[in-house]
Amino acid sequence: MSPKSFTFKLTVPRDPEVAPIVTDLASHAVGYAGLPAAAGTALVAQVAAAAAGVLATTGPPVLIVVTSDETTLTFAIDGVPVSMPHSN
Repeated sequence: MSPKSFTFKLTVPRDPEVAPIVTDLASHAVGYAGLPAAAGTALVAQVAAAAAGVLATTGPPVLIVVTSDETTLTFAIDGVPVSMPHSN
């Protein structure tokens, strides 16, 4: 595991009160992956919006997969990707 090579999986209940936890996870991932400040802030905002939307619906728990490779940090929230290149 390194800042540009990791995968992290998290399953959370489909509950809007969990959205801040997902946003906090995004902040930590952005910092660990070393995204530039503006790109990191943008990705955290995108993840927060996506998580809030998905977690406000009914259904089974939500799988969140966070991956980082040489080019991109990606959050897949219920299968929907939200990404930011490392170089932005």
